[in-house]
Amino acid sequence: MLEYVFAVLLPVFLQLLFNRVLFTKYLPLGITIIILIFGFDGLNQPLPLQIVAVIFTIIGFLLGLKIYNKQKRKVR
Repeated sequence: MLEYVFAVLLPVFLQLLFNRVLFTKYLPLGITIIILIFGFDGLNQPLPLQIVAVIFTIIGFLLGLKIYNKQKRKVR
């Protein structure tokens, strides 16, 4: 059960953190995917856990786009 909570929170947290720091659209997505695959052995996890991680990575990406658009408006 702890793995699923971790699979829900970690991708969203990483997406928002990297998006806030790097001020780009797609680089946080790439960094998050690399961390999930190589850092946490994502390809050898059970399929339901991988599906949950992918869904919440997409949710984190969409939330990160909101942050990116807000930052882009403030810069101008």
